[in-house]
Amino acid sequence: MQPQQEHPLMIRCPKTGCVIPTGRYVNFAAFRSSPVFFSRTYCPLCHVTHEWFAKDAWVCDPNCSECEAARERHVA
Repeated sequence: MQPQQEHPLMIRCPKTGCVIPTGRYVNFAAFRSSPVFFSRTYCPLCHVTHEWFAKDAWVCDPNCSECEAARERHVA
């Protein structure tokens, strides 16, 4: 059995409304089964550290254009 591929964990910037990567990579199954957790992510768009819960995040679908654009912005 091949291990599941990991994808970026994303949140939405509450100030700009844009999708940003959290810097974490997880697979879909592991994220769905993870306990509730709290984290912080620095936002490159508004230059603020956002606090968020797992319910506010999602695993980026590799076919999602919004996630792809966010990853490209983050790398640039």
